[in-house]
Amino acid sequence: MRLLIGQISYLNSQPFYPLLCEHRLIPTPPSELGKMADKGEIDAGILATADFLLHESRYEPVAGLGIANSAEVRSILFLSKRPMSELDGAQIGITEDTSTSVRLLRILLEVRDGNKPREYVRGLRDDGDAFLVIGNEALWRNQTPTPEFPYRYDLATEWWNWTGLPFVFALWTARRSLPDNVKRDFADLLERSFQVGMSQIDDFAAQFAGELGAREVLASYLRNFHYRLGPEEMKGLEEFRRLSNANGFLEPI
Repeated sequence: MRLLIGQISYLNSQPFYPLLCEHRLIPTPPSELGKMADKGEIDAGILATADFLLHESRYEPVAGLGIANSAEVRSILFLSKRPMSELDGAQIGITEDTSTSVRLLRILLEVRDGNKPREYVRGLRDDGDAFLVIGNEALWRNQTPTPEFPYRYDLATEWWNWTGLPFVFALWTARRSLPDNVKRDFADLLERSFQVGMSQIDDFAAQFAGELGAREVLASYLRNFHYRLGPEEMKGLEEFRRLSNANGFLEPI
């Protein structure tokens, strides 16, 4: 059975894909992949955590794989003209691609710091008081001076310092209605593909090197991820679920 698989083009997800070409890969940003899951248009994919929580009745975790981190992720970047604790009434820009990181940002700004930003605007960058970028754009921004936004925050670091837990940004999932043997076969293939991908870290880093950073820096970036989601990662996911539900942050922005 040939599956429709949502594919994220960011560097951090590249280790998953080497052997998945026998299925149909559909390249898409995280936010669009969530919309496809909402319509049941994919059989499997690496869903942003917020989208997984929204569509958990339709999709289930597979192979125990995902994208998580503690202390520093480097590609979830918040740039601000003022400290995070002083953004009450601010206009906050958010990348069009985000599904989970914007909820994490709201938890940190509104719950942890007690801010009430005036508005969140998708697509806004330099014209606001602060803005959030993710993925390859965040890696590029890490190489780019922005003196008008002197405060830079890695949101995984902020979450880790506050909760002491890793943050899960995405999980590999499969449609619950797929036959059990199909889900088992896909999980086996994904595991084998991931093992191949982890042996090709230096190749991925060389492929993306340049504006995103030097090859050695990108290789270190990839090796810093928690791709296997263990008990601590799942505790972090459950805390994100609790805080999101308690504050109504899973509603669309």
